[in-house]
Amino acid sequence: MAEHKYAQVRDHLLRRVSGLPVGGRLPPEAALCEEYAVSRITLRRAVEELVHDGHLIREHGRGTFVTRPRYALKHRERFVSEVTGFFTQMTRQGHTVTSEVLVQERTLAGARLGAALDISPAASVVRLERLRRVNGVTHHLAESYVEEERFADVLTADFTATSLYAYLRAHHDVLLARNEIVVGLHTCDRREAELLGVEPGSPLLLATSRVFDLDRKPVIHGTSKFLPETAELSFDIVADDAG
Repeated sequence: MAEHKYAQVRDHLLRRVSGLPVGGRLPPEAALCEEYAVSRITLRRAVEELVHDGHLIREHGRGTFVTRPRYALKHRERFVSEVTGFFTQMTRQGHTVTSEVLVQERTLAGARLGAALDISPAASVVRLERLRRVNGVTHHLAESYVEEERFADVLTADFTATSLYAYLRAHHDVLLARNEIVVGLHTCDRREAELLGVEPGSPLLLATSRVFDLDRKPVIHGTSKFLPETAELSFDIVADDAG
């Protein structure tokens, strides 16, 4: 029962702070305990989770304030069933993800993409560029490439409210089983700055990925450019039992 009460308080507080401006102050702890009819331990647990998730920040001697949330993408070395992407992870956490499709075009693979997707440099690929938002707030710029011969319908599909991963699963029965990710820093150019609402030259978190199917065939090559203040990438490294 206590676990259920804690979850109720956490979820209600999350909805509450989502409607407050950044910098808005939460009522004192005693007032919240009285309002929700819970103990300090239950309230603190709920608040602590929202602090951990980046929705709130504590300032010693001043109180607890609303901050801009950081949405964490968690990547594990071993997957239970399939690789999940940004859209699925965020929606499972209760967030609303939307995408503005900026580019959806056919282009030649070239040497770099040909090598990444294990296709001829002369082959055609579909380039998909999306500006992605979480709960209406700009989050990152995503660029994805797939082989046109294998996934020609990606050129005309609607990706405003669904993910590329989910589309390939639903329409091509492709199970994504592995994701190679390289993380680095990127200095945004003028176009990227305008799209993301930052100054040109601002640092971005760059994740370059190559996603494989069950047959170890590369399916998607892409990059995601994140705002460092609103995103983080989390990796779990699991040692091999035989090692």
